[in-house]
Amino acid sequence: MATTVDLTALRRDIASLSAGISPAAKRSAFAFGIETLDRMFRHGIERGAVHEVFADEAGDAGAATGFVIALALRAASDQSLILWLEEDFAAQEHGFPYAPGLRHIGLDPQRLVIVRCATPQDVLKAAADSLGIRGTGAVIIAPWSNPKCLDLTASRKLLLSAQQTNVPAFLLRLGAQPTENAATTRWLIRSAASQSSGANAPGHPVFDATLIRNRQGMTGHWILQWESEDHVFRQIEPLSGNVVPAPAYRPPQTRKSGTRSY
Repeated sequence: MATTVDLTALRRDIASLSAGISPAAKRSAFAFGIETLDRMFRHGIERGAVHEVFADEAGDAGAATGFVIALALRAASDQSLILWLEEDFAAQEHGFPYAPGLRHIGLDPQRLVIVRCATPQDVLKAAADSLGIRGTGAVIIAPWSNPKCLDLTASRKLLLSAQQTNVPAFLLRLGAQPTENAATTRWLIRSAASQSSGANAPGHPVFDATLIRNRQGMTGHWILQWESEDHVFRQIEPLSGNVVPAPAYRPPQTRKSGTRSY
């Protein structure tokens, strides 16, 4: 099962590990493994950076969450921990990470450390500390909506921490609208149709992914299938059929019609 710890325990663990933290880790990058997408980035997707993922609508929360987990798995080594820092209200709105759903998308729950925070300020404080924990492969940061504390200054601090430690920070933005910040990439995620694997069983998770900010180059739109066994993306053409969101959270409510542009 995934582990839940409080902020005090997290800070205590950080203090015990601080001696092993490098103040200036070597910068590196990771890739999607898809030529048409990877060429959008000059030197790969920066690992020591802030990457922001939005759900297009409330019904796309599961897809956005699944996409963030997939990115974290691509960025992190096989044995490294993934820290999930979330505001209590976000969990109340979208449910708690579900171990069978995490396994379905390829994340061993034993690799996940969940930190529940009462306020968005606590989420950001825990995030800044967590980026320096030895053995951390990625940090997922999930404040709810558009808190005032998540401003340009706060996001720059997260970016600096990520650059110094070479640990990616993934901002999962549920119930939120894009605002100005220091994120290196910004993604808008919608649920997409999944091709059945047979007997009407759901197939691999599929994401309708739009890169709407890229400080390294161009933007674009892709339909991406996530193959959780191998932790790889495949680019596919739009498919007909039922929309199957990634099941890292409880199933979201039926999405309303309409689109949003940025």
